[in-house]
Amino acid sequence: MADDLPVAELVHSMPGRARLRIAERRGDTVFFAAIATGLSALPGIYHVDVRPFTGSIVISHGPPIARIGAAAEQAGLFALAEAAEEAEDWPELPIDPRLAMTLGLGLVAVWQLLRGQIFPPAVTAAWYAAHLAGWSAFDDMHDDGE
Repeated sequence: MADDLPVAELVHSMPGRARLRIAERRGDTVFFAAIATGLSALPGIYHVDVRPFTGSIVISHGPPIARIGAAAEQAGLFALAEAAEEAEDWPELPIDPRLAMTLGLGLVAVWQLLRGQIFPPAVTAAWYAAHLAGWSAFDDMHDDGE
């Protein structure tokens, strides 16, 4: 089954984020929509952003990218090409950095409100906190289109 799957090349990887490219399926919007849906269903995937025009997939994730590649192959999505030796893995953090940033920006928003600095400091901090938490209505609109 892995022989007929498209091959995803690991373009860039850092702890929690990876960019893959499937050049052979570039421009295939239906394929990339299916990839986004399939990857989003995998455990440990926080967000998937696909760009069919460039054949690019950006994944925000928890588990190592090799484990995600194996799960994607098992799900019949794509086969991950063997990546070059990765840099030393970062240690597992006791708190999700995204959650820490969301909480920090939320606290900044409250602090700015208490100081009477509503526009733009408090609103901007609240906006970014909501975006990081995935509460932004614009995230849904962005995911539907390019």
